[in-house]
Amino acid sequence: MLNRRHLLVGATAASAFATFGPALAKAPLASAQVAGIHRRKIGAIEVTAILDGVAPLGAQLFSGKPAADIKAALEAQGMTESLPTSVNAFVVNTGDKTWLIDAGIGANQAFGPNLGRVEANLKAAGIDPAQIDGVILTHAHADHAEGLITATGSARFPNAEVIIHEAEAAFWADDGIMSRAPAEAKPFFESARKSLAPYAARTRKVKAGEVAPGLVLEHAPGHTPGHSVLRVTSGSEQLLLIGDIMHNTAIHTALPDAGFAFDGDPAVAAASRKRIFDMISTDGMLVAGTHVGFPGFGRVLKSGQAYRWVAAEWAYTL
Repeated sequence: MLNRRHLLVGATAASAFATFGPALAKAPLASAQVAGIHRRKIGAIEVTAILDGVAPLGAQLFSGKPAADIKAALEAQGMTESLPTSVNAFVVNTGDKTWLIDAGIGANQAFGPNLGRVEANLKAAGIDPAQIDGVILTHAHADHAEGLITATGSARFPNAEVIIHEAEAAFWADDGIMSRAPAEAKPFFESARKSLAPYAARTRKVKAGEVAPGLVLEHAPGHTPGHSVLRVTSGSEQLLLIGDIMHNTAIHTALPDAGFAFDGDPAVAAASRKRIFDMISTDGMLVAGTHVGFPGFGRVLKSGQAYRWVAAEWAYTL
């Protein structure tokens, strides 16, 4: 344990080194960020956050609340109305199998060039796409599902099954719904269909419930019809992977009724958000979000009639 004597001795040694030590050569600028990976343990399960990149979102994408209230929620957390937003995926290694939770945006450039890094960051984490036993989708929007495929449309994960809520799969595959959708929504259907196509023979469409030992899918609709969260349990420890329940930690905790531009049904999405927030704040549960600043781990706590976000400390050991 450090004490005052240790600190004084250390300070004296540092002073001597500064006086008589050799001149140090100037280090070159790195000019590149470190790999977007971070691990933590949930009981015996190892969870690795994988950064796909950052999307250039903004406060104008949130609705249903006065703009002044949205701005105030951001300012209270030191944020501006420009909201560069993480896109995170998560690898869950149970010891028996390796699961990828969402797959990033792949080669899709709709949100600019700073996304599409899941495969590179998997490599940095020592994980080959062929080692992925299954990809569990919270939903099939492009920033979660297009990473399933390569730029040429082939399967990126050659040995993986895809697990998706049956309501999600049915919605995007429904020709009648697609035909009635407005023109600006049709690309979402096209994206989901091309992302899932190479896995048609190995797609498991599920209801809410256990999808693998220790992994339970829970339906949380609104953002999309089959949007789901995933509960990871090992021993007495739990983690909830919340997908797109929350798109901004300041806005959606202070204003949980706020809608988001890509919500299919903002009212239903808000109801799911408040139900999930009530559960995790009551239980003090650790969560991880797709659009929470990387690595995405933290807790939602009750704050009066609303909530607040507390980021988890970096996991220093495993």
